[in-house]
Amino acid sequence: MKKDELIEHRDRVKDHLVVWIVLTICLQILTIFRLLAFLKYIVWLSAAYSVLLIILWCYLEIKLLKIK
Repeated sequence: MKKDELIEHRDRVKDHLVVWIVLTICLQILTIFRLLAFLKYIVWLSAAYSVLLIILWCYLEIKLLKIK
């Protein structure tokens, strides 16, 4: 991939990461009130996806550092 494509992918992953982390925090707050029983599983899945996005973002950052 070219540098411009990597930067574009990194920025997109960063935007998705912010959205998913905020969603995870909001869902965790709702879990405290015990509104829905299955909500804790959704929180765990969104947290796992956030971790996956963090790993992908780190990978893209490392690739960008190697290109420069």
